[in-house]
Amino acid sequence: MTITNQQILRKIIAECEQALKNEEKVREHAKAVQALTDLLLEYDVPTASPTINELEWKKMVGHPAPKPVQKQAKQTASEETQSDSLLDF
Repeated sequence: MTITNQQILRKIIAECEQALKNEEKVREHAKAVQALTDLLLEYDVPTASPTINELEWKKMVGHPAPKPVQKQAKQTASEETQSDSLLDF
């Protein structure tokens, strides 16, 4: 279940109305409003990081972007038998 911005804003309005009705508990309602605004601001932060395409990389660095190195998954039989470990018999 996601909380919408409208739900948070309605709750902030309700807290402000309660603070106006009860002057003795203004600080408690103000803390509630502060927590709600922090929640509202936290959800508005963009989470996706921008990616750089190859043309931008070339403009910044001067050469093409490096390709990710793929590890060789399969070892040959001779590589498996030759080991530097003292525990291999």
